[in-house]
Amino acid sequence: MARMVAFGDLVEEDNRLIEVLDDREYACGGVRLHGKGVFVREYKRGTELKKKFVQHTVRAGDIVYSTLFAKSGAFAVADESVDGIVLSEKFPTFVLKSGEVSLDYLRWLFRSGQLNRIAEDQMTGIAAFSLAHLSKKKFLLLKVPVPSLERQAEVVRLCEASAAETARCVAPLRQNLSMLDGLIGNAAAKVFTDMPTEKMSAVGGYVLRGVQIEQGAKYTQITVAMRHRGLRLRRICDGSEIKSPGQSSVMDGDILFSRIDIRQGAIGFVGKDLEGGVVTRDFPVFRLHYQDEVTRSFMRYVFMTPGFMTQAQEASRGTTGRKKMKRPAFLEFDIPWTGQSCRAAAVKTLAQIEQQSSTLVKRYKQQEILAKALGLSVVATLFAEDAGLI
Repeated sequence: MARMVAFGDLVEEDNRLIEVLDDREYACGGVRLHGKGVFVREYKRGTELKKKFVQHTVRAGDIVYSTLFAKSGAFAVADESVDGIVLSEKFPTFVLKSGEVSLDYLRWLFRSGQLNRIAEDQMTGIAAFSLAHLSKKKFLLLKVPVPSLERQAEVVRLCEASAAETARCVAPLRQNLSMLDGLIGNAAAKVFTDMPTEKMSAVGGYVLRGVQIEQGAKYTQITVAMRHRGLRLRRICDGSEIKSPGQSSVMDGDILFSRIDIRQGAIGFVGKDLEGGVVTRDFPVFRLHYQDEVTRSFMRYVFMTPGFMTQAQEASRGTTGRKKMKRPAFLEFDIPWTGQSCRAAAVKTLAQIEQQSSTLVKRYKQQEILAKALGLSVVATLFAEDAGLI
């Protein structure tokens, strides 16, 4: 077991308060859970920042934690990528004042997941030292293992070796997952190769079910996920909260897409669970002439094909890459189209491929989780030994 030393003997507070200017933009940061570092959360102008007098900057090498999420491992050593970002008073900032411990050792300690166990092991009477809502006073009293510098260097080396081995194991799994992500679309394109084509305008048309929004009434707002992940509930809200004009309702079987993000696969079918929901003008509602399950499944595979996605990207092309696609452009999209029996045969083949693909995706994700867990267990064990927990 290593010697246990209070943070107050290792670090000192160094909140570099700044004068917030209304006309300047600031990179506002936070601390990720489980020791995963400081990050830029959002950009705000000075006029948007609350509590201007407590904003302070971060420098590479600072030790930062979240008073609200310390129990979830929101501790970090800031790196060069976040040098100069702004934090609120909820993220106290410290610098090392002692040469007894290295920043690399602390960085891996924060990632080890052992701080909660270490805190719980430090008890006064019957009251456990908790990381919940961790004040600066309590943080400075928290004792952490400080072994010899030689042991620290060994622990850091072993942690880095474990991380490198984890990355080596995870890399091919992620490569396989990436390949499977595009498998269904490419398989569909292969199945559709010899089919004749039609324009979207030939298989359906736009529908507009205008909705008069009333204050006091409740409405279900719908949005479309990118990468062909379907539709989802955005929120249930009062009519007074809906500001955009031209709201339209949707029905089961409607096709809904985002004029901005169709190029990213934001298109899908409305299900019974979302029937009656409302959307803005940026989400056109299209309905097929054929409303059977086979045709719906067939079109879902069509939307995944590289050919359909290329047309969506071309129709959305703009100087910023986020040009809103004009409604008539969608009607001109070419799609594979054939008789009902051929559509059914294509759907059956693609459903089998999709099922097998889903099984592989689940297996690779489980293997990725296991590889990461094994890597983290090495780190956790090293720091548990140093803290005398095992």
